[in-house]
Amino acid sequence: MRHHTGTLDVRVRGDNLIPPSINGRFSILCAILRQLHLVLQICLFTHELADLKPTLFFVDQLSAGVPLLRVYFVDTRVLFYCHFPDKLLVQRGGLLKSLYRVPFDWLESWTTGASDAIVVNSKFTRGVFAKAFPGLKYRNPAVVYPCVDVEESYTGSKEPIWPAKKVFLSINRFERKKDIGLAIKAFAGLSEQTKKQARLVIAGKSSSEHKHITRRH
Repeated sequence: MRHHTGTLDVRVRGDNLIPPSINGRFSILCAILRQLHLVLQICLFTHELADLKPTLFFVDQLSAGVPLLRVYFVDTRVLFYCHFPDKLLVQRGGLLKSLYRVPFDWLESWTTGASDAIVVNSKFTRGVFAKAFPGLKYRNPAVVYPCVDVEESYTGSKEPIWPAKKVFLSINRFERKKDIGLAIKAFAGLSEQTKKQARLVIAGKSSSEHKHITRRH
């Protein structure tokens, strides 16, 4: 699949062989296999990537394919953008699940360290990165915040929705690991007087990519 947006040549590869999960399980294994399949498809099975003559690889979130890119394109630099260590996102279970995660946690550390440069999305994530990957203490990730077009003109009303109110804003995906309920519980724990002078706004999107906005007064 190939899309021309006018500014980017977007190509989708490596998503037609391995499912995202198997009966809702083995998500990390499937994600790794999907990325390896992608790299092999465009590097080994075809010359598609070589024909593009890449000058830099920007790998986002999952680092499993980084070593393969380094092997196939020795002179091309690889930058890895870490949103949050995967090993800290998974819900821990019993002994069996802990043993299951051992090779994946090791692989994440090794493949992340194989990048030429590592960046994170905030100073907070950089601190978490250092604790999650003690073996990479020699790396000092730079911080690159998610971009926002500050030049775009706003044509809507500039009047505040709730004048003289304090607004607590939570922007996340609507999924369990984001623990959006914590924001609601924290707001509910405020005094009645404070709540009368405040608004909690929870905005985000579900896994189905539909946008939602929920307001709690």
